[in-house]
Amino acid sequence: MNRVAASLATEGTDSCLRELDRLAPRISLAEVRLDLMRTFDIGKLVANSPVPLILTCRPERERGGFTGPESERMAILLSAHDHGCDYVDVEADCLDDVAGWGGGSPTQVIASRHWYGRMPSDLQEQYLDLRDRCAVVKLVGTARSAADVLPVLELLRDASTPVIGMAMGGPGTCTRILAPAFPQTVLTYGAATSAAATAPGQITIDEMTDRYALHLVTPATAVYVHVIGTEAQEQDVLRAQAKAEPGAELHVPLRAPETLRARLAETLPFTIA
Repeated sequence: MNRVAASLATEGTDSCLRELDRLAPRISLAEVRLDLMRTFDIGKLVANSPVPLILTCRPERERGGFTGPESERMAILLSAHDHGCDYVDVEADCLDDVAGWGGGSPTQVIASRHWYGRMPSDLQEQYLDLRDRCAVVKLVGTARSAADVLPVLELLRDASTPVIGMAMGGPGTCTRILAPAFPQTVLTYGAATSAAATAPGQITIDEMTDRYALHLVTPATAVYVHVIGTEAQEQDVLRAQAKAEPGAELHVPLRAPETLRARLAETLPFTIA
């Protein structure tokens, strides 16, 4: 199952649909950041998208682009829900506001929590608090060092319901690559282009599919996490990935001190090389 999703922030509806058409052969889902668009037509987006959509509208308090009244933002999300997009992504503190939407819409709710500038140590507790209140729990922290990826990897390993987990920032990029190898992962986000990243540490859809073949990676894939310290070692890992059978093997470089190797081996159900 392809778990690669694009995160898009285009100027308008037509440009968004053009990007969706371009990316559709490589992705299974797309997140559309309505808060970062100048104009949008939700009905047209949902009706014409070649892939299932996640629609979200991040408020300024969550470092999003929407600066209007909260009632207007929630009305936008309700419209997305009523138009039948596959998912609406709402902040966890808004779950009570969406609880009554229901009706005949097939739309499912993703409940999100983000931590900018830090990685909380209690991601599992945060997950347990939300898992029975929504279809998908999305928890995103910021990795300032290699050790900060461990709570995310533990979350992905232990989740018993659909989950999206990742670490923003350069040290967290490995979580985006490893995510499809965990059973409960719904998706991993990539950028349409390197200039269009919607979060720090995002890599492009092309890199996800051409270099790592993440569209073919599943929990049955043999995963090798290579603890490295130099650019030369990283190139060795990438050469190993280039030789691997797509989807059968995944080689992921992780720049980390050797002291982290034992903790990674305890945390991950993968081979630590």
